[in-house]
Amino acid sequence: MTTTGSDIPRLGLTISVYRVDTKTGDRTPIKQYETAPSSTVEASHVFPPCTCPRCR
Repeated sequence: MTTTGSDIPRLGLTISVYRVDTKTGDRTPIKQYETAPSSTVEASHVFPPCTCPRCR
């Protein structure tokens, strides 16, 4: 994922928190967080097998 809006794309994710005026719909930024890309890759996103008595 890249962040757009500038000449140089940046890797990562930007999370913004806004306060919204209910009458006008205007957004006021409160906080903005930028995450760095992970240096490791997960081996798998699969859950381990279930160990409950029903599934055994």
